[in-house]
Amino acid sequence: MSPQVDTAANVANSVINGQWEELKQYLTDDIFYKVGSGEPVYGKQAVVDFLSNMVSTTAKFQSHNVRKIWDEPGIVAIEMDANYVRLRDQKKLKIACCDIYRMRDNKVSEWRVYADMAPFFED
Repeated sequence: MSPQVDTAANVANSVINGQWEELKQYLTDDIFYKVGSGEPVYGKQAVVDFLSNMVSTTAKFQSHNVRKIWDEPGIVAIEMDANYVRLRDQKKLKIACCDIYRMRDNKVSEWRVYADMAPFFED
């Protein structure tokens, strides 16, 4: 794997393990983070706040099944099924997802998540 793919893998592992301070080391200070059509957040702490809130109130990210990785200079895209457990009823969810990481100095400067979040909120 390339160093930037390693960074993307470390980001995912940090989120899975709830290691929020570790996650920050893989992000630029001015990171742009956006999930689907939601409002973007800016900065390391805002990303940590968003993700830690999601895993403590909505669904816990458990693992992912990667289908394809594109590794180009300054960008990594990962197509996957992301596996979550919805907290309110412990239902296991498989969410089709594509994460796009734009890199600067081998850190994530932009992170876009394209996923159908509806299963988190359905009955």
